[in-house]
Amino acid sequence: MKRKLITTILLGVFALPIGSFAGDICSVKPEAESKKMTLPVKYKKLKEENRELQEKLQNCKSEKEEVKAEIENLKSQISFLEEEKMKLQAKLASLPSKEELESQIEELESRLGR
Repeated sequence: MKRKLITTILLGVFALPIGSFAGDICSVKPEAESKKMTLPVKYKKLKEENRELQEKLQNCKSEKEEVKAEIENLKSQISFLEEEKMKLQAKLASLPSKEELESQIEELESRLGR
């Protein structure tokens, strides 16, 4: 019984460090990653990212110009419609009111004898 207890304790003591070392052997350290990614490789990657970002920026600029042109077009349409509204309001103001027209209709009906 004592031998089994001692064996279990010794196996536990030796198994713990082996398990902790096994994790370190299999893991990739950050230093190893930096050695894989040499400076020319990093430069090439950054240059490609920069090119992609420049393309995106150019696309955004062209979209921005299209939106600005559309806004100007809409502003000119609004201006035209406001002028048209003012003309129609002036024309409406020059026409007789509903009450005046109703009184004229009544007058005409009374002349005709209805």
